[in-house]
Amino acid sequence: MGGLPFVALVGTLALACDGDKKREPTATAERSQAVTAKPQAAQSAPPAASSAPTVAKKPPRKLCAGELEKPGKKLTDKPISRRAAAGAKELPAKLAGRAGGWTWINFWAAWCVPCKEEMPRLLGFEKKLAGKLTLTFVSLDDDQRQLDDFLKAQPDTGVKSTYWLSEGKEREGWLGASEIEEDPELPTHLLVDPQGKVRCRVKGAVEDSDFASLAEIVGG
Repeated sequence: MGGLPFVALVGTLALACDGDKKREPTATAERSQAVTAKPQAAQSAPPAASSAPTVAKKPPRKLCAGELEKPGKKLTDKPISRRAAAGAKELPAKLAGRAGGWTWINFWAAWCVPCKEEMPRLLGFEKKLAGKLTLTFVSLDDDQRQLDDFLKAQPDTGVKSTYWLSEGKEREGWLGASEIEEDPELPTHLLVDPQGKVRCRVKGAVEDSDFASLAEIVGG
């Protein structure tokens, strides 16, 4: 039988084995490092600065600014109606400034939500300035029943009595004499000095921050 000699056959097989070993893939150093290296923790980005604009706070308003320098006009003594809940203290027949002290007149109505909301605040102002400020309410209600129902429902510490400018000539005459428009924005306020002169008009509801300037005016 022909073929390769035994020695030659063995050598050929050995070369084939060596060739297979040479062709075996090996990992490069770079790949090994990439696999074995521990991943570094990602660095967090610094927080972005807020771009929202800063809103400046408005300083509290100064009540009666630019008005107190004027001489003022005497408060009218025209007749004015009155309403009171049962058992409430009766008001004087005429609305007048209080001698020796300041008077704050508040024009309001039972249907006016801001008017009713500020009433406890005004009563608090009067309490803090006791002896220096007297608070007086003047209703501009058209419906007497609505007004009476409101006064009746008030607690003992609330508004139980008020002056009332009934619709028509009484209201027109009194407001006209006080230089107030016939249909004023409510609430509206008058500040009357100890000599009975109107020194200031304030339109709209008062705020807690108004107390400081009011106390300064009346010497509180």
